[in-house]
Amino acid sequence: MDELLIPVFVLSALTVTLLALALLLYAVPVRVSARLVMGEDRKEQVLVIAWGIFGIRTSHGDAGMEAELLVLDRTVFSHVTAMASRGKEEETLPVEDAGRTPMAPDTGEIVRIVQALLGPAGTFGSAFWKECRFEEARGRVRLGLSDPVLTGECCGLYWASRFVLEANRIYLDFEPDFDRQVFGLDITVRAKVRHPLHILVAGLRLALHPAVHDVVATIKRQSRGAPAA
Repeated sequence: MDELLIPVFVLSALTVTLLALALLLYAVPVRVSARLVMGEDRKEQVLVIAWGIFGIRTSHGDAGMEAELLVLDRTVFSHVTAMASRGKEEETLPVEDAGRTPMAPDTGEIVRIVQALLGPAGTFGSAFWKECRFEEARGRVRLGLSDPVLTGECCGLYWASRFVLEANRIYLDFEPDFDRQVFGLDITVRAKVRHPLHILVAGLRLALHPAVHDVVATIKRQSRGAPAA
């Protein structure tokens, strides 16, 4: 009798754990924050995806890319990938691939795959659209054109549309520069996925769809190429 209770207990524990995780994925939203910085001396893209107390932050700049694992907004693990030098020599192809040429894509096959993907991709897109909510966008824009008159016209256009932007939760500070030609941008966009479980289920259905398998098989077949004549 005791031997029978052990697998029952293990199965019950797994079931309760999965149900609790599913409930959390349904109830706890995922928050996404994307920041884009463009300037004369700095270019950076930062993406933060947070779920509850956990989060992932990736930043890509001139020096390279950094990925961080966050717990309560504190970094517990990070990995930095340095930017490859431009002077690095190109890698040579393997010997077995040296005599192969890329296969020309079959137009009929592409059309067939696209038609098959329209249904499942549309279902996933519909679920993603329903669950995502735009929260706000904040930042500043610095603009200077070659002609100060054009810069002034852009400034006037900004002030004319500022109230419309703020009504849609877009808050931008415009800084005109009439002395030189310059463009700078620092903007952060925040969004929320209300029920991540719906997105995961829709994504799993899309990944398991036969049309997606056909796309993967076609890409692999074309990447292998055909033997050169």
